Amino acid sequence: MSSLMKILKSKISVVITPELRSFRFLIGQASILSSRANSSTFKSLWDAEVKVYSQWGEDGILDYLCERLGLSKPKVLEIGAGNFTECNSKFLAENRNASVFAVDGRDDLVTSIEGNALRWKSHIFGLQTWVSPTNVNEIISKAKNAIGDIDIFSLDLDGNDFWILEEAQLDSVSIVVVEYNPLFGHSSAVSVPRDDSFDRRAKHFSWLYYGASLRAFEYVMAKKGFEFIGTNRVGNNAFFVRKDLAIAIPLKPSKDYAIYTDWRVRETRSQNGELSFASGYDRVSEISQLDLVEVRTGNHLSVGEANPLD
Repeated sequence: MSSLMKILKSKISVVITPELRSFRFLIGQASILSSRANSSTFKSLWDAEVKVYSQWGEDGILDYLCERLGLSKPKVLEIGAGNFTECNSKFLAENRNASVFAVDGRDDLVTSIEGNALRWKSHIFGLQTWVSPTNVNEIISKAKNAIGDIDIFSLDLDGNDFWILEEAQLDSVSIVVVEYNPLFGHSSAVSVPRDDSFDRRAKHFSWLYYGASLRAFEYVMAKKGFEFIGTNRVGNNAFFVRKDLAIAIPLKPSKDYAIYTDWRVRETRSQNGELSFASGYDRVSEISQLDLVEVRTGNHLSVGEANPLD
């Protein structure tokens, strides 16, 4: 590449990238407003989905819930925010002027936030740290000191999530979003055993062995006074609303939880680390003998027993 081309490429990226980012937000905002206008026809949270910066359709679902609960400028603690480019809180910060305390173990989270214009437009803070059941409440305390009482708590760590959530003090929180593992089945309340150094990639080559089932999260959230109201369509993020506020949400979850674990994403890795594109029960077969804990009783069972291959 010639020196001139290198200069032109550099100039183009500097000029166009902010414009493209603004264009992406405006398209997303228009989609959100259109969705909001049709919310009276929604039959489930799936109908509220709009993807702007979230991995799937969580941006639209969270906007819908904020609208129903009157959270015009929510305060969000997102644990597992990556580097704040694809996460659940970024669009809330842009669209609703939300205050955000973003947490992740990635070393580029803080630098990404420091280079983002949202940092001066609102209260956006980043914390790089390893999260465990022993320090989650310290993190919550830091978040409250930075942005005030938390309205929305989002958790996605692909590992010790159940045990972290079990310890988390969620006073004042209205909405909880947590990633569950659909491959652990729709009827068992199970989690990987507690391991405060859990690394999804190191635990099993497939990357499929992590987290907890939807029923496990429903169990622990009910004890904390929250009501399950549904999931995203792809089937990996569950949404809970504080019970005294849930009356404001007219949408109720299906009684057939199998629809929430109909997982069609083919992210399975082979032993050499490449995508194998395994589908269906082939994915469960990869991890069927691995250990799980039934969170209500403490009994141990295998993944295959929690999600039988029949």
